[in-house]
Amino acid sequence: MQKLLQGKNTIYEAAPYLIEAGYETVFLITGKHFQLHKDVNFLKGIHYNHFIKNGVNVTENETNEAFIEFSKEKFQAILAIGGGSVIDLAKSLIFQLEKESKHIPFFAAAPTTAGSGTEATQFAVIYVDNKKTSLVSKVLIPQLVILDPALAYSLSSYQTAVSGMDVLAQAIESYWNKSATAESKISAIHAISIWKEYFIDTVLSPEEEGRDKMQYAAYLAGKAINITRTTGPHALSYYLTANHDIPHGHAVALFLPVFFLYNHPQEEVYQLLHVENAIEAAHFVTENLKKAGLATKLSELKIDKHQIIEALLDEVNEERFANNPVSFDREKLKQLILEQL
Repeated sequence: MQKLLQGKNTIYEAAPYLIEAGYETVFLITGKHFQLHKDVNFLKGIHYNHFIKNGVNVTENETNEAFIEFSKEKFQAILAIGGGSVIDLAKSLIFQLEKESKHIPFFAAAPTTAGSGTEATQFAVIYVDNKKTSLVSKVLIPQLVILDPALAYSLSSYQTAVSGMDVLAQAIESYWNKSATAESKISAIHAISIWKEYFIDTVLSPEEEGRDKMQYAAYLAGKAINITRTTGPHALSYYLTANHDIPHGHAVALFLPVFFLYNHPQEEVYQLLHVENAIEAAHFVTENLKKAGLATKLSELKIDKHQIIEALLDEVNEERFANNPVSFDREKLKQLILEQL
């Protein structure tokens, strides 16, 4: 059962919780910009070793480095504080431990963004030879999740926009997913509702309430895709991230309008977005990208769609696309991408 701590400064509740549970030696993983690591009160009473993640994506080499550092001592718990890639690095380390039949430590995660939802899922993404690989195991679900909006205060408008668009994409993809359930739909609906109310304001003029609500929306979207997994927009997005350094949330959001036009009519999703049809739904996404200051065309990112289209479609993630309500049609997708992006 996952324990959730939510609210401003709940990160300071991590150490007391871990100590009370009997976990006094912790392998701490953060990004290089994490602000609290010098605060002596932050992990008071805890013996910890601090591993700092560098770079945007999780790589096989960095996972091996973390594994070597972790193996130097006997740590009772892993605490990951950071964006999706930081938490996924912790997950890749745990996956390696499971693979080698070693003891799995208690796992706690505190996201510093509001987007990936990885704190609620059994999935992780790692790039091997510049190609995305999915890790899946129930041991990758954190046992403790800390949603502290104060951890997201330093996010730039761009980072807020990119991570926030991932929330919308995950919630929508979960809702129209072939594997959608009543439970997953409840989480997706709640995430979309929060997103619509708070996303743009949090990008343009962030307040504590907005940070708090967007973190929770990301968590809910994560819970939804933990049941269903993702679909077409995610399946196409990994190429842009791996080969053109387009942040994941932005890459996914670029393809979301395409899939409103590609998939069967999604009447229930239209109602959630308060639009009438696929064209209006695609416009809704595009307009929100613009309001958030994000590019809506590949050319704005200095990417020639005609030059990349074949490679993009060659590298579609088949596992993700299998959940899409309409099966893979290369020519139809090619036409839509060239028309829309």
